[in-house]
Amino acid sequence: MMVLQVLGSCVPDAVGPVAMVTELGDPLDTVRLLQLSWEERLRLALGIAQILHHLAHSPLGSLAMNDFRRQQFVLVGGTLKLSDVDDVGVTEPECSSDEDCDMRHLVNNTMPTTDRLQCVRSRCAGYNERLNIWHAGRHFVRLFLPLSAPASLEPHVQELIQAYNQPDFWDTQRILSATHSLVSHFVSGSYMPAPPPVGLISL
Repeated sequence: MMVLQVLGSCVPDAVGPVAMVTELGDPLDTVRLLQLSWEERLRLALGIAQILHHLAHSPLGSLAMNDFRRQQFVLVGGTLKLSDVDDVGVTEPECSSDEDCDMRHLVNNTMPTTDRLQCVRSRCAGYNERLNIWHAGRHFVRLFLPLSAPASLEPHVQELIQAYNQPDFWDTQRILSATHSLVSHFVSGSYMPAPPPVGLISL
């Protein structure tokens, strides 16, 4: 479950406010992110990759998080969850030609894209998925994942940073697979230097 769970609600008979009770989550802010251990931040990166993949392959089609900021998420027991889905877009932008699908104006021309999206059946195919990846990198992964990362995992971390920086070459499935691979390397301990042979240990 990647969306904050609703535990109960109260709808009055007359016109009035609706009360809703959800599971309790801790808000995300810059200070909180920097206080997390690297293992916790890696878990957070995995949660982001899972949410991105879910948005791209939802039963409603590819969804866009039009307000992809840290304030839209909370941590529930260390698991990242969406707490605000008011700004989710359920369709990709309309277009009449490929030129209408240029995304750089949305990110102040800071997206290093070289591959323009195609206009397919009057919709910019892949637009929502690519935009979500870019915003997730900007507001999350590029900010916290490299900090205090184990040196031997640095190549894997930089690969992920590059993925979020170049969403025209990476889709959410590839990012999710790369994140799982990074998690596996960390959990297995294979990134740690091998201890010296017993006979060579100096006392």
